[in-house]
Amino acid sequence: MKKMQLSKTDFIHFLSCAKSLWLLKHKPETYPHGKFSNFARKLTKEGYEVEGYVKELLRAHSGSFSFQQEFETSRGLYAKVDVVENNEDDTVNLYEIKSSTSVKRDASHDQVKDIAFQKIVAEEAGHKVEQVFIVHLNRDFVRSGKVKPEELLVFADVTERAAKLEDRLRGKIDQAVELLGQARIDEGSCTCLFLAKGKHCDTFEHFNQEIPNPSIYNLPRIRGALLTKLVEEERFDLRAVVPEEVTDRQKLVVQAAHQGEPYIDRAMIGGFFDRVEYPIYFLDYETYASAIPIVDGMSPHGHLPFQFSLHVMGSKDADVRHKEYLADEAVLPIAFIEELEEHIGGSGSVISWYASFEKTRNNEMAERYPDKAEFLKGVNERTLDLMDIFKTGYVDIAFGGSTSIKAVLPILVPGLKYEGLPVANGTDAMIAWRKMIELPDGDDKAHLRQELLDYCELDTLAMVKIFEKMRGTEREV
Repeated sequence: MKKMQLSKTDFIHFLSCAKSLWLLKHKPETYPHGKFSNFARKLTKEGYEVEGYVKELLRAHSGSFSFQQEFETSRGLYAKVDVVENNEDDTVNLYEIKSSTSVKRDASHDQVKDIAFQKIVAEEAGHKVEQVFIVHLNRDFVRSGKVKPEELLVFADVTERAAKLEDRLRGKIDQAVELLGQARIDEGSCTCLFLAKGKHCDTFEHFNQEIPNPSIYNLPRIRGALLTKLVEEERFDLRAVVPEEVTDRQKLVVQAAHQGEPYIDRAMIGGFFDRVEYPIYFLDYETYASAIPIVDGMSPHGHLPFQFSLHVMGSKDADVRHKEYLADEAVLPIAFIEELEEHIGGSGSVISWYASFEKTRNNEMAERYPDKAEFLKGVNERTLDLMDIFKTGYVDIAFGGSTSIKAVLPILVPGLKYEGLPVANGTDAMIAWRKMIELPDGDDKAHLRQELLDYCELDTLAMVKIFEKMRGTEREV
């Protein structure tokens, strides 16, 4: 059999789900290749931008550096290293460039594993590696004029941390090479059965075709001993789960599945509406965040508010008015705040969906503009989160275990849809806005601007319609 290449990306894939990698390599026509998302494109573009600053900094210093150098071993291990430094004693140093603001060691992605894999490959290819580094962004960097690479970047020596992983990683690499050498495997299931839905591999449905929909993976925060127990007992159908063996919040999903209809807690919903005061301001923000800040005064990955949509409901029977704001250039959000002040009065409830996002942005803007702090903190004090209803007050198995507005809206208000919109999510909005502010005045810019306005308006209109639907539910006897 032809030798299979195992790259760093492949190896991380293997660690996540070994069978998924095998399917990708042996049956690429079967593998469910997803589209390269706008979010992935954005991350890739920003990665290149960070790499450009690393090159600029290193080229200004003495030393022998090569970029994107490739290493390959006789058994198919492959690594393309961002930066290789050739030392005078014939050893090399390896540098992995990341657009994060720290060295990540979380469960979803351990960056030290990345560089440790590359070190193993380089050494197996005949090189002696002296040191390994993760180059990341300085979280305390604040842009002021032209970006200075020496202030933007942090070179973290992770040599010792990588060394501690090597023995275990070498064993895992041997397992991956052995797996890829197999012509056939059992395709009946994969280890992702023991993981929460958000951590399932792309090939979960291929390997686990008997899992019903909905299933235990629609339970919120399902993990650990409970998940292991249900999988080992092959109780994947929610109707096979006993309410007493799950958490209070999971119990609501189980009850909805058993009853075949939404679980509704009218007292909880009524309590929410008891806190609502008119006029009501349905509010949603769009922000731009990037590895390299695009305006002075911002830090890496800081959120720059550039748009809001506001639907105002003066009373129960009043017509709803819509107000909106969209910045036409990349500037700090003082005009954003002042426009918001024009339309949000000193009394009445503010309603958002996943309100912690808007509240956090308000706190950030209050810190930046102390003279606006009273207004912004007042908005926060009056803010209610409409999403809270769908955690414990109205639970429908049709939501798929999610409380996202994009999961709730098509079930409760099927006439309103995000599908088909040119701008359909927050990442789309960031990319579209960056493109819009860089375009010259004309039809293309005006068209893109309208697409952004349409998307953000739908976010708050969706809240209005869901609010009205829930108000009707609360009134039902």
